[in-house]
This record gives sequence, C-alpha cells and structure tokens, in this order.
Amino acid sequence: MAFTGIDDIDWASMVHAYGDASDVPRLLRGLASADPEERDIALDGMYGAVHHQGDVYDSTVACLPFLFDLVADASVADRGSLVGLLCSIAGEEEPDPEEIGGLFEDEEEDADWVGIFLTASATVRGRAGFFLDLLADPDPGLREVLPEAVVQLHDDPARVLAALRERFAVEQADEVVRSLVRAIGSLGARHAEQLGAEVGACLREVISSGGADPELRLTVLAQLARCAPELLPEDCVDIATEVMRIAYEAKSEPAADPESTPDERPRANTMVSHLRDLEAAHRASIDATLADDLLEDLHDALGDSTDMRFELLNDQLCSPDWGQRMAAVRMSGQLLTGWRAPNDLTVALLARQLVEHEERLSLAALRELGYVHPIARFTADVLEAALVEWEDEWEPEDWESSLFGGAINVLALQGDERVVPYLAAVLESGGPIPEDLSRWVGAIGHGAARLAPVLHHRLASLGPNDAKSDSSRLVAALSRLHAADSLPLITRVLRDNHGAQTQWPALRALVRYGPAAAEVAPYLRELVSDGSLTTSHRLKAADALMAVTGETELALPLLREALAADRPYNRYIALRIAGSFGPHATELAPRLHGLMTDEGSMEATIALWKVRAEADEVLPTLLAQWTAKPTTRPATAACLAGMGAEALPA
Repeated sequence: MAFTGIDDIDWASMVHAYGDASDVPRLLRGLASADPEERDIALDGMYGAVHHQGDVYDSTVACLPFLFDLVADASVADRGSLVGLLCSIAGEEEPDPEEIGGLFEDEEEDADWVGIFLTASATVRGRAGFFLDLLADPDPGLREVLPEAVVQLHDDPARVLAALRERFAVEQADEVVRSLVRAIGSLGARHAEQLGAEVGACLREVISSGGADPELRLTVLAQLARCAPELLPEDCVDIATEVMRIAYEAKSEPAADPESTPDERPRANTMVSHLRDLEAAHRASIDATLADDLLEDLHDALGDSTDMRFELLNDQLCSPDWGQRMAAVRMSGQLLTGWRAPNDLTVALLARQLVEHEERLSLAALRELGYVHPIARFTADVLEAALVEWEDEWEPEDWESSLFGGAINVLALQGDERVVPYLAAVLESGGPIPEDLSRWVGAIGHGAARLAPVLHHRLASLGPNDAKSDSSRLVAALSRLHAADSLPLITRVLRDNHGAQTQWPALRALVRYGPAAAEVAPYLRELVSDGSLTTSHRLKAADALMAVTGETELALPLLREALAADRPYNRYIALRIAGSFGPHATELAPRLHGLMTDEGSMEATIALWKVRAEADEVLPTLLAQWTAKPTTRPATAACLAGMGAEALPA
C-alpha cells in the first residue's frame, strides 16, 4: 500500500478528539500492517480519536481517500472492518444540520462543525458504487459486510436490489449468503412502497425452494417478518423448531473422526443420495449459538404476531438443549410483560424450569417469574415446593442471590402467605435486608403480621454504623403492618436521624399511622417550618402532619411555592399532597387548573378533581391523556372509578 500523497498533507494543522492529527498517518499505515495486533491498535485509534464517539473532524475527511484505497487493495487484511468504519463515518442516515448544529455559540464555528459532517457523509455516499463493484471480491470477510453497506449508502435502491439478488444466486459462503438476505430484507423495510412487494416475493421464494439450509431459512423468516409479514409461510414456527432440533443434535453428536471408517452405504448418483448428503452437511455446519441469535432476531421481527411468537417460545422452553431454554427464558419475560398470552402455558413452562436441577436456568426463570408475578399466581405450589427443596441451600450473607431467595421474591410478590415462615427465617438469620421488603409485606397483607416482631427486633438492633438503607427498608415494612408496638421506635428513628435517607421513610410511615402518631405532631411542625431543610423534605413533613393532625395551615404556603417553582420533583410531591388535602386545598385550585390546561399534567388534573370535585372540569383532560399517554391509564382509571356516576360521560 503506497499511501500516495499522505506526507503532502499538513496533518498537524488538523485536529481529532485528542488534539492535532499528526499521528493519523501512523494510524492509517497501521491499518495496512501484516501484524493483526498492529491493525487492531490502529483501528482502535481511528475510532477513539479520528471518529471519537461518532464525531468527525477535518482529519476524518482527510482520511477518507486512504480508507477507500485500503479497501480496494486485496493485499490488505480485515478490509471488512474498514468498510464498517466508513459506514459509521457516513452515518446511518444522511446527517441533519439542525440535529448536529448548536454545539458552539459562535455561528461561524458551528457552521464549520456541521459542514465537516455533511462533507464526510457526502464523500462516502458519493462513492457507494465502489462498494457495489466489490460484491464479488474473493475475500468472504469483505463480501459479508458489503451488502448492508450498499443498502445504507447507495441512493438507488432498485439497482442495489438487482445487484444483491444477482450475487445471492451465485454466493457460496454461508455467512455471506445470510448477510445478503439481511440486506435484502433491510432494503425492503427501508423502501417498502417501492420495493416491498418485490423483496417479499424474493424472500418467500427462498423459503419455498427447499434448498436453503436451516439457518438461512431462519434468517429469511426474520427478514420476511420485517418487510412482508403477510407472506410468512404457515409453517413458520415448524421451520424454526426444526432449526432448534438440528442445532441441538449437531451439538450433541461427537465430532467426526477423519480417520474413522466411512459410511458403508454406497454413494449413488440419485436425488435421494443428494438430499441425504445435503442433510448431513446441514447437521455438520449448523451453529447452536447462531441459531439462538437467529431465533431472537425472528422474535423481534415478528413483533405483534403474538400467536406465532408464543407458539415458538413454548417450543423453545421445551427444548432438550439448555442453551435454547435459557434463551427462551430470557425472551419470555420480554414477551409476557409486553403482550397478553393466549393461555397460561408459557408461564407454566417457565415455572417448569425450576425442577430441571440446573441452577443458572432456575435463577433465570425465577427472575422472569418475578417480572410477570401478576399473571403467575397459579405457580405458587411449584414455588413452595422449590422452597422446601432449597431450604437448606442458602447462607445468610448471600441469601438474596440464591435459588431460595429467588423463590421467596416471586412467592412474596404474588402475595402468598406461605412465604412468611421462610422470609422470617432469612430475616432472623441476620442477613441483608431486601430492597423490596416493604413491597412484599404490602402484597402479602394481613398474613405478614407474623413478621412484625422480627422486623421490630432488626430495626431496634441497628447501630450507627449500619447502612441507612436497612433502617429505611425496615421502617417502610413495619408501617405497612401498622404495628402499634413499633410506632415509638419509628418515632425515635425520625428524631434521632436527620438525613433525608432515614427521615423520609419515617415520614411516609407516619402518614400510614395517621392520628395514632399524634404525639409526634410538634416535631413535624418544626420540620415543616425549618427553612434550612430542602423543599421536598418540608413537603414530606407537611404530608405527615396532615395525616396525623389534619392541619394544613403551615403546608399551604409551602405547596403554593412548590407549585409555582420549576422543580419537577417538588411539584410532583406538592400535587400529590394537594390531592390528599382535598377541599382543604381549595385556594390552590387556580394554580392546579393552570397546570392542567397549560401543561396537560395528569397529576394536576387528578389533584384538581380531589380538591374541587367538578367532573366536567377535568374529564376532557383525563380522556385526552388516556389516548396520548398510555402510561397514565392506571392513575386515570383510579380517578374515574373514584368519580362514580359523575364519570359516566367517559
């Protein structure tokens, strides 16, 4: 590689992320080195300095001709990585000046910065035909990255599709064939109106031909699901399941001994013999790890085609292969938390992994069962049986990360009282206080009352050097139980600890205790009036004071201040408290109305309803937010339910 003209460039006058670019020629020459380590160091330098975190500089633009020369030189190794660098410099899409600009206050400096991005992208995209000409290059590593590159960079998608189809017809390398299929699918998705039908027909033809190897068929299915899901074959799941079976069998079979005696069956020149040889080749070449990745791609591409996805997932969960089941367990939580399952089978198969006596698999299944606990209550018997089996297999210091701890978490989230003795045992052991303790106690409800003595003991035993989080978690859990005997202890925690991490949980606890905590009212008044505390701290004290005594006088000026200020967290707290005050906060109604109409604040809308109880005033906003912000629907539904008959227009 000659690098003609490289020394004629004034690199020192240019810059990259770490200063002047005088070291760039060394990096470029390193990319052409015969030493793999030197090439890696040079490529790392290009990404780290010349193309730092996606930025481009004048030195980046100056590098482009040499990078193209390197890609064109067949004697250079790892040319595929250089194509990747060029594609990254060009950007996934043509750069938008408005998105790039605004970094510098000086308009001229900012324009120069934007101009470099535009020049770099235009230069690379302007030579996209160069990549098309290399699709038949002898280097399979280069051929593998080129299809996606031309899809990204070339401005004539029809020409690109024709070139990719032509190459697909003659390509022999499996990795390159799959790359061509992915690129054809991407092209169909990018240019759906122009090419969607043609790409869909092309991919469907590959599936229907029967000549494609299993991994290729799986790749085609994923691309077909992305650009033409209506053309997916009815046996889509069967094809994927067959790939899983072949992958497992290939992994399970011992490697062939080249010295072993060949098959005694004579090789005849027939179609049957050809198909037998083809199946043997597929079995020998299929990669189990790649199959898992392709199945994940297929899941992602199928999107909302949940019937297919759940059928496929159930097959994966029943696979004899540990790796395939592990991949399915990870996918199950994602699918079950985003879509409604047609039945309980997937959750049941997830719980079945707990009896497989494989710790990592069981831990993963428990983690996903925790995410989907609202729909997994029917697995409680399996979880209790698991707790019995694992009862002697945990240590106090790391019980949370054990199988025993994982089962406790899921059963507690389900609110099953059978978990209480096991939870008491880990708390009595002196092990870590779990972060979700209060949540567990709340889910279990009255059945968790038996935990009060051990929770009280752990809280009373805390010393000054113990973690503040332990105190806050224990206080929160005790307040869920409304344990009267523990109220003096919680009050003491409030008085003896002045930090927010400890006081805030205690203040929340007093809200739950209500009038029973009246004796602490004078101290709460002090906190509300203490100007040295943060506004959020004083607001939480005001919330507790209202719950304990019904007093609002000290709180209202503070709420008014928080609602007027541009501090989102303080405003959120103030809105919640204003709603809890109800008619006592009527003087805040104009501000609440303003927040509702000007900002569409759901919290302000709900607070306004609780303060003024005028349904006609808030219903339009509630219904608009229901459509605009699905995440607000639980709060909206609760508010509508509280309105009763007044919500009938909704």
